[in-house]
Amino acid sequence: MPAVRLSDVAHDAGVSLATASRVLNGSSRVPGKAVAEKVEAAALKLGYVPNAQAQALARSRSGLIGLVVHDIADPYFATIAREVQQQVFASQSQVLLTQTDREIDTEIRALRSLIAQQVDALVLVGSHRYGHDSDASISAMLEGFARNGGRVVGMGQSVGVGRTIVPDNAAAAHELATALVVGGHRRFAVVQGISGIPSAADRTGGFIAALTEAGIEPELDVEAGLTRDGGYELARTIRAHLADAPGEGSQPLCVFAPADVMALGALGELRRLGIDVPGQVSVAGFGGVPDAEDANPTLTTIALPLHEMARQAVEWVLEQPGQDAPEGPLSTSAAPAPESSSSTEATEVHVRGDVLLRESTALAVSS
Repeated sequence: MPAVRLSDVAHDAGVSLATASRVLNGSSRVPGKAVAEKVEAAALKLGYVPNAQAQALARSRSGLIGLVVHDIADPYFATIAREVQQQVFASQSQVLLTQTDREIDTEIRALRSLIAQQVDALVLVGSHRYGHDSDASISAMLEGFARNGGRVVGMGQSVGVGRTIVPDNAAAAHELATALVVGGHRRFAVVQGISGIPSAADRTGGFIAALTEAGIEPELDVEAGLTRDGGYELARTIRAHLADAPGEGSQPLCVFAPADVMALGALGELRRLGIDVPGQVSVAGFGGVPDAEDANPTLTTIALPLHEMARQAVEWVLEQPGQDAPEGPLSTSAAPAPESSSSTEATEVHVRGDVLLRESTALAVSS
């Protein structure tokens, strides 16, 4: 069956091809309501679907937003992606989602593909500096995209162009460690050695700095991936450590994982291994994903304002040219860009998370 053409719709509605195009392709020069309704009725009857490229030409924009995340199975990225999708969809635009698994070559290919599809904006979630020579390729692509009118928004770490929402990772982790020490914890294990992920290094660094100030040295440094599987590996390392060095008295070993997905994996695996949480091992994460509140026991964490971060990103993406920056949910902590700043100039909004002490780090109360 031949495809329905725009000319077929125009003929059925009794209007010119140009008029049908203005109605269906989103031009600002739309004819009267009665004519528009005739064209739309004809398109519905014939089953005509507008051509995306024609719409982009008529609107001077594609209506497509590229969203780049590390791992959609991670509830941190899934929570942000869902909120971005909902906010963008409400604006009649669409999201093109891709995940990179923190592979720089995958990210470069994804960015090239999204730019080739003429997305209006790119939203990059997570750390995007890997410590490789290829970092320069990402920066060059994003700068070129911005110079050509595209919007770049980051969440997690500045990419050197556009606007970025940056969690104060080190300060929040410092606050979490301090709260755990004040609560009575004295034995700690931390996850280090996660190469190419600056946010994780900042979180671990802030946590250790607070322990140092309290005169405490981590009992164990662990290398593991920043994933649920990495959490399983972390739990098995902890079990081996407990067998070799059970520690003093009944004080549990408190484990800090710099991402909730890792902490949740560790918590589940510890329980499967027969290790009592929080009796023998306490677990703390970072991120504030919804799953943390549903875990058994509930997970201590730093709760970042994930929904608000996503909404702010979308407001920036949808901001009209020449329009003042909208008063977004995080705007009170934003440093506004100078009026003369170029599209490639980088600005940041810093956000703090809240310490949520839950059951996974509760110490037994002596009678």
